[in-house]
Amino acid sequence: RLSSVAESALGVPNNFHRIRQWALEPSHTITIGELLDYHQDGPRAHIRTARWLHRQMPIRVARRIDDFMILPHVFVKNPSIAEVLRLYIETFDGMVDFRYIKTPEDEEEFCEMISTLLAQHKDLVTLISRGHQEVRRLYPGLRVDNFLDRFFITRISNRVIAESYLALRGEPRPGYVGIVKQELSPAHVVQSLIPPLTRLTHEVYGFAPEVHVTGALECTFDYIPEHLVFVIQELLKNALRSTVERHRPKGTMTTAPIPPVSIELQKGDVHIIIKISDQGGGIPKHMQKEVWQYGWTDAWRGDDDDGGDFMWQERMARKKELAGYGFGLALTKLHAQYFGGDVYMQALPGHGTDMYVLLNHLREGSFGASTDDPMSNLSKDENIRLSSMRDP
Repeated sequence: RLSSVAESALGVPNNFHRIRQWALEPSHTITIGELLDYHQDGPRAHIRTARWLHRQMPIRVARRIDDFMILPHVFVKNPSIAEVLRLYIETFDGMVDFRYIKTPEDEEEFCEMISTLLAQHKDLVTLISRGHQEVRRLYPGLRVDNFLDRFFITRISNRVIAESYLALRGEPRPGYVGIVKQELSPAHVVQSLIPPLTRLTHEVYGFAPEVHVTGALECTFDYIPEHLVFVIQELLKNALRSTVERHRPKGTMTTAPIPPVSIELQKGDVHIIIKISDQGGGIPKHMQKEVWQYGWTDAWRGDDDDGGDFMWQERMARKKELAGYGFGLALTKLHAQYFGGDVYMQALPGHGTDMYVLLNHLREGSFGASTDDPMSNLSKDENIRLSSMRDP
């Protein structure tokens, strides 16, 4: 129910004063390495981590709610965005109202709440990206990229910490430390994604290019599998789509050979390097900075979401599944940068695009596991900015 927002004449949550008070509290961060160190500490570590989450999560959520309050009115009133805000307000209330964690029973109940919240927040990326697209269609000049950066950095950090807490207190999984998979094979992840993504491309366009995988196929590293899957999936979808858009037949039933998408894997001293190359025509030089903005996509030019018969609407839904809402590249970069990696693009206009992904090892004691993540930098900046607003 959206009463805490909609029932207020100004659209401000009824408990905004409490939210604002928590937003002004100092925020502290924790590295993935510190979380990995807890896996040997037993039940006392569970209570310690739960208390940390119980104290710090409401501050993070309150700051993002605070961000929502200074967005343009048309953005917050979009139904999808309003649903995200409602979930954040409910999450804040649930966390703050939970009692102080003293006993294993308290911690067990808190753990169940965290698990429920993770499930409730699972589809927020789709909600906020859909709402963003709807608002930008009405107001093309409206940009909220800084807000979205803060929102998604916080979201990635919260999920990593919460999922690590749940994993480290649960039954050990062979080959895992918390949510980090030891000796994770990028080649295996790539090979598992090729069939469903080429099948999806074929369903949308009627054909799909081959995907060739070369390089250090035997290389492995310690990493969070879901993050690696997300990064490769988004970049591979882009490469497949741009290739078929560039080379699909025009005015004839005969088709020329379609150039393949190439994926090359290499292992450095610190990084795993993944290069995804296509011959999809590249990106004009004047647009190459825009592709990292939220909502950027060329997938819908000439398409109209309204009208069409059922088959046309079904095809458009599949195409949207392939192309997304234009958040893929921005979120791919954030996921890679979270542990000190990055994503780079080399686009050759009129030919194709090479995407380079650098990902750090997350083994205990490694640079990637111990370095300050973007959430640390965000918290430090916000702590400084908000410190002057606290009561003396």
